[in-house]
Amino acid sequence: MIAARFHGLRDRVMAVVDRKFAEPVRLAFMKDGKVDLDRPTINIEAVLRVGGGKETTAAGSWDKSWRGRIASQRSELHIDPAVYPDLHFTKGDRIRALARRGQPWYGVLTTDDRGETRQVVQLEEL
Repeated sequence: MIAARFHGLRDRVMAVVDRKFAEPVRLAFMKDGKVDLDRPTINIEAVLRVGGGKETTAAGSWDKSWRGRIASQRSELHIDPAVYPDLHFTKGDRIRALARRGQPWYGVLTTDDRGETRQVVQLEEL
């Protein structure tokens, strides 16, 4: 198999991004709401992005007459699969941001490991 010409450049760029933006996170793998003893908790370095809050109504509109409002933030963990090739997530696994104030926990919603550069884990704040 012959690698595409840009793979070397891509790998160097990802390494620079990780040196600047990656942070320590704890991966706590869960099964039936409890720690999964078959998948031990580990700490890794990855890029954690937590978006700004977006406030909408429960119906998803900006209608001012609606009484219930929901604040949501889109959060993603971007993992270099070349560094961590054997990571597999299931819904309900947990991520802890070790370097952030309060060390917040996030729950795994979905994961996309088909990307060319990163495994992207969609998160919800717990």
